[in-house]
Amino acid sequence: DGIMDLIVLRADGDIVRLTFLNDWTVETLATAPAGFERLLVADLDNNGGQDLIVTGSSGSRAWLQDADYAFHAADAESGIEAFAVASVWQPGRLDLVGLDMQGQPARAQVIAPRGYHWKQIQTRAAQAVGDQRINSFGIGGEVELRAGALYQKQPITQPILHFGLGDLLLADVARITWPSGAVQAEFDLQSDQVISAQQRLYGSCPWLFANNGESVEFVTDFIWRSPLGLRINAQETANVMATEDWVKIRGDQLRPINGSYDIRITGELWETHFFDHIALMVVDHPDDTEVFIDERFAFPPPEFKVHVTGPLQPVAGVFTDAGDDVTGRIRERDEVYLDFFGRGDYQGITRDHYIEIDLGSALLESSWLVASGWIRPTDSSINVAISQGRQAPPRALRLEVPAPDGTWTTAYANLGFPSGKSKTILIDLEGLFGPDTPRRVRLHTNMEIYWDALRWAAKAPQDAAAVQRLDPSSADLRYRGFSIATEADRSSPELPDYNTLAGTVPIWRDLVGYYTRFGDVGELLTVVDDRYVIMNAGDELALRFPEVPPVREGWKRDYVLIGDGWVKDGNLNTTAGKYVRPLPSHGEPGYMAAPGPLPDEPVYRRHAWDWQHYHTRYVAPDEFSRRIRLR
Repeated sequence: DGIMDLIVLRADGDIVRLTFLNDWTVETLATAPAGFERLLVADLDNNGGQDLIVTGSSGSRAWLQDADYAFHAADAESGIEAFAVASVWQPGRLDLVGLDMQGQPARAQVIAPRGYHWKQIQTRAAQAVGDQRINSFGIGGEVELRAGALYQKQPITQPILHFGLGDLLLADVARITWPSGAVQAEFDLQSDQVISAQQRLYGSCPWLFANNGESVEFVTDFIWRSPLGLRINAQETANVMATEDWVKIRGDQLRPINGSYDIRITGELWETHFFDHIALMVVDHPDDTEVFIDERFAFPPPEFKVHVTGPLQPVAGVFTDAGDDVTGRIRERDEVYLDFFGRGDYQGITRDHYIEIDLGSALLESSWLVASGWIRPTDSSINVAISQGRQAPPRALRLEVPAPDGTWTTAYANLGFPSGKSKTILIDLEGLFGPDTPRRVRLHTNMEIYWDALRWAAKAPQDAAAVQRLDPSSADLRYRGFSIATEADRSSPELPDYNTLAGTVPIWRDLVGYYTRFGDVGELLTVVDDRYVIMNAGDELALRFPEVPPVREGWKRDYVLIGDGWVKDGNLNTTAGKYVRPLPSHGEPGYMAAPGPLPDEPVYRRHAWDWQHYHTRYVAPDEFSRRIRLR
């Protein structure tokens, strides 16, 4: 039935099955004589049913399962004390492996009445994408296999799983649910097939797309600053310091279409998104200026502000901590990333390293260092693992400047890091250098931050820009599916292609709870008030903003998208990561409570009407679990 059971050998010799469906049920399957103290489960005869083996110092005995799920004692006992079941002699047949009565290594095999078929599946993260640092054998996941009317399910407890197929020559489909929550299906499996899966980030925040007049293209991640229940170690959960997020959309990325600016926000990872407010800021500024948002994740968060600067200027040189000159690699934003620090044991963390930047003699006193790039993040499970070992935790960027004695001194101890993909951060250089101090800085971290471009720009008067803030003229929540996402190389982020769908079938085991029904949701996005849109993976929020008059001559136009809300991933170490609830609130930055009854939630009590008219779409993994079992 797709539900994993517990099989227990009791002290009195009874072998019992415990199944949990709202309550525990107990069924006796067989009774072993005295002297057996160990229980193993495996398909010894390849008929597709899991068989029971009890073993001890006096030998081993097996009960074979038939097509009606009943167990029958095998004709003979084995004279070995078995410690494991493995295929060590004949391909496709499982042996009991242990010690004979003389204490020598030995094996024994059930003589099957028929030459039944079999499949062995080796789960392995693909080498082509990702770097295999996250559980590359998928231990803790599960594999479901259907062959004709035969359905089987096994937890991934070892690199190779063995499935008996009886008289069937092929397995129609195997569905792997990886520990990350990603789901993969393989069809028409041949014997001894090795199944590989792309190792991808499963949590990163919603993806922002904009219509540039010709196509819809990816811009960046959105509301990256407000993760719910993110474990920073085995005990603590990171509080949400800021629910608001600002990201820049370049003028060439967004053009008006039929009187409107067309923006899409998609949920495509193992996450639930809560959007409370969204607005678009139109920023006009002179042709000889630029505008930026400081897109950093930091504590405390950077100021939400449009920064006006002069033109971007190249730095004189960039050098790694090994002294390599990499200046040419970071002159322009071209999606060619600086990668010199190697890989650590955990995703997101590497050795302590730095880049040294020669800003050049042309640097003006009042300037910004403008750094563009992306970060490969850790997650709740990685952070818990780090806390239980000796690995140094992630250390945010720090900036150092030369001291008079020739050493380096820390100017900024905690600059945070870029908040996702395709981000730009600003580091204030004003007042860092004396008249005789070299115009050089060092950026230190042990995080996997991949720089695309490093430049500087002089500060400009903030009133040089003309700003208009727009509310959406329409906001439509709808189901879309999942974009194809690819990595150019191992130094590049995974980037989605909006115009190519990988599919529309759900690919994650969704968080359980009530989501916003499809249709008009504009009322929920007008102000910050804990009345929010609740989005699931596969959903799209399509927004239109009214076009404003064309930019004046001698000026150019960029945009800033403003959002307020939260993101919650399905990582099993994330607080209540299985559920949509507890419902987040601006009045409570912490997120430690387990979900209780919906009527007890403070947000529900204040806005119960929304659960009658908006949040009426209940999502649970029941259909996901049943689909492969249906004939």
